[in-house]
Amino acid sequence: MRLSEYLEIGNKIKTARTNAGISQRNMATKLGLSYSTYSNYENGYSEPPMEVLIQLCDILGISIEQLLEFKISPSSKSSLRTFAELLAIIIDLDRRGLSIQGTTTYSQESNRLMAHLTLDIANAQLATFIPDWNKVNEELASGLMAEDEYKMWLEDTLKLFNVPIDEYIYKK
Repeated sequence: MRLSEYLEIGNKIKTARTNAGISQRNMATKLGLSYSTYSNYENGYSEPPMEVLIQLCDILGISIEQLLEFKISPSSKSSLRTFAELLAIIIDLDRRGLSIQGTTTYSQESNRLMAHLTLDIANAQLATFIPDWNKVNEELASGLMAEDEYKMWLEDTLKLFNVPIDEYIYKK
């Protein structure tokens, strides 16, 4: 049994939608989905991605907890929300022995401060990430790569680099 079946997500999104007085077709349009894709979510034939559920909740003005009828704990793999969190990570890596050097430049013309960091990591595979990432971002921006293809590349790449940092830090 899939999680969405166990939680009866299809029934819950249908109930929330009908309580809001929105037709199935109109909700599909608001979500940027085809009618059949959305219908499949409500009928339990396929499982909606979390992004779709969050967007649906935004449209209906309810929380995801209200929709699913239970409390969701934040992920332990939270993303950075502030520059202070980014700086704390850089400071932690520096304290653990990762050689980090940096420079900053300021452009009056664009009123931008640019920070340039250099990380000295003993991992040739990791060194290929930035040029590959730049290339993939250019392809995405130019339309040569679809958003779904980009997400798959990023997910695969993150799995590839899911290795302990301590193995690649120079010991002082």
